[in-house]
Amino acid sequence: MAKKMSVIAICILLLSAFAGCSAADPAAGSEGDKSALTSDSSAAASASGAPSKTVKITVGYQSPTAQTWGALIMKHNKLYEKHLKEAEPDTAFEVQWFDAPAGAVLNNNMIGGKIQMAFMGDLPLLLNGMKGLTQDNYRSVFLAFDGKGVMGVNQAVIVPKDSDLKDIKELAGRTVSTPIGSSAHRMLLDALKQNDLTDKVKIVDQSVTVGMQSVEQNKIAAHSTWEPYPSLIMHKDTAKVLYDGAETKIDYLDGVVANLDWVNENKAYTVAFIKALFESHEFIRENPAEAADIFAQESGFPLEVCMKLTKTIRFDAAVYDRDIETLKGSIEFLRSIGKVEKELDVEKFIDVSYLEEAASSAGKPYLTDEQRKSDYIDGLEF
Repeated sequence: MAKKMSVIAICILLLSAFAGCSAADPAAGSEGDKSALTSDSSAAASASGAPSKTVKITVGYQSPTAQTWGALIMKHNKLYEKHLKEAEPDTAFEVQWFDAPAGAVLNNNMIGGKIQMAFMGDLPLLLNGMKGLTQDNYRSVFLAFDGKGVMGVNQAVIVPKDSDLKDIKELAGRTVSTPIGSSAHRMLLDALKQNDLTDKVKIVDQSVTVGMQSVEQNKIAAHSTWEPYPSLIMHKDTAKVLYDGAETKIDYLDGVVANLDWVNENKAYTVAFIKALFESHEFIRENPAEAADIFAQESGFPLEVCMKLTKTIRFDAAVYDRDIETLKGSIEFLRSIGKVEKELDVEKFIDVSYLEEAASSAGKPYLTDEQRKSDYIDGLEF
């Protein structure tokens, strides 16, 4: 028994000695040792595949606006996550998507710091730029285009199915609704001006949803709107197109704006976004049937409607000189209806450096100066 106790005592002494060797010693606790431990810990985390940090990014978009549907492909196929991971393999990214019924909702959330980037129509994105000049806590930058309605394609004035109206000139003395301050409002005013109807038609403010209902229920003479709604009412056979926006010959543009301070702090994430946008557009062009199916899944619109729009929308992120002129014309429109708070210099608002870097990184040279001055170049979409 005594022998056993001696063995136990020896074991305890040995364990204490080992514990003393491994215990934290004040003299051994130098910064160099701590750095070594941190480095070893980071190396172990990297070796185990654990992320070094987690980054959350929120992107706004509008599923009720067909020309922002590049967002639907990016979201569904997780293309932004793909390019973010390529940029920073050791970072965990959480990309959140905020679907809004209108550009004004996106603008409010961007100014409030809840959204970093957003897809929206040309009028809301210009208002976003103006807010960047008037708000103390917010600055804005235009990054790229998404969908383009070339020469007014993808907008229309619709009327009830049983309407006796057959020509836009017959709107004289009638009431037409549209979302005031929208591209559809601009298209309507251009159409009225071209047909000498400027002071002969009453225009009232109605959202697209309310305007569609008003037309289908025969409560209003006409409603000016954008795709996918004209195609939707044709598909449902509940209304008809009175006037095609293509007759105005004015491009209808949608694009991406971002919080400038966030962009300046996160250049790699911004370039990754543009690369994902390029890939979204390429996917739509090369896989129209599959893209239409994704559009239908993500937006809730009928597949037949979505299929049509893969053919009529030019998905192209590039900035041409004609696009800049179109945006300048939109600012003039906003001024004419009293929406201009401060003069926005469009050319300073647009920063193509991210487009150029993303194109270079993807091995696809961006537009030359001569190409930017030309009409849209088929086969050279970004």
